[in-house]
Amino acid sequence: MLNSLPVAIQNLFLVGFGLILGSFANVVIHRLPLGQSVVRPRSRCPGCKKEIFWFDNVPVLSWILLRGRCRACKIKISIRYPVVELMVAALFLAAKIQFGWSPLLWIRDFPVLFSFVVITFIDLDHRIIPNEFSLGGSLYLLAMAFLLPDGLRFDAV
Repeated sequence: MLNSLPVAIQNLFLVGFGLILGSFANVVIHRLPLGQSVVRPRSRCPGCKKEIFWFDNVPVLSWILLRGRCRACKIKISIRYPVVELMVAALFLAAKIQFGWSPLLWIRDFPVLFSFVVITFIDLDHRIIPNEFSLGGSLYLLAMAFLLPDGLRFDAV
């Protein structure tokens, strides 16, 4: 289905998807090492703890429009948030450009790239790699090796 769209539309879709997952990566990076749920509660300002409205939580765009500040208390919001969002989007786009549309993008590349970004920033902050990623990632890749024997070889794409 996506192959039938013009390349610019494919790339725009993929960047949007990457930005959304990058926003979720920020949640995982912040909450997982603290033992908090990555699902609930909704995102809150780190300063005033007020819930962030959905329209103030649009990846990159909201940070730019609010000039990197909370709407409620005006505390400065780290530039790391849009950087992580842009990084995930850029990595997803680079993988698509390098390997083309393929089920392997969705099954292998995107989950691994997402995990690497999350692991990198958690490690920078806490100097740990959570078991959810080290053990879970190992099991995931082991399953991929059995289910897609040529799917873990990058030259097989």
